[in-house]
Amino acid sequence: MIKQFPCTKCGACCSSIEGIDFLEPYNQDGVCVNLIEGECSIYTDRPLLCRIDESYEAIFSAYMSKEEFYALNAKACNELQERLGVDESYRVLL
Repeated sequence: MIKQFPCTKCGACCSSIEGIDFLEPYNQDGVCVNLIEGECSIYTDRPLLCRIDESYEAIFSAYMSKEEFYALNAKACNELQERLGVDESYRVLL
């Protein structure tokens, strides 16, 4: 069993946050204003939603297994990467 979500740090999730009110602020392109030169400038203090493992423990563990949660997140990550044209080397593999 995987102990931690294998984030590839592609930045896709930070580049497409428009419409998620509690993740404001973002620029006119939907990119989080805390994404600076491809890196999160508030990484240690980022919102819970930006912390996959902590989100699972705090919210989603009551509804699904960690394996299911990781699979759903990996699918969403890979679909978003594809939509944004992120290089395939960043795909999340479980």
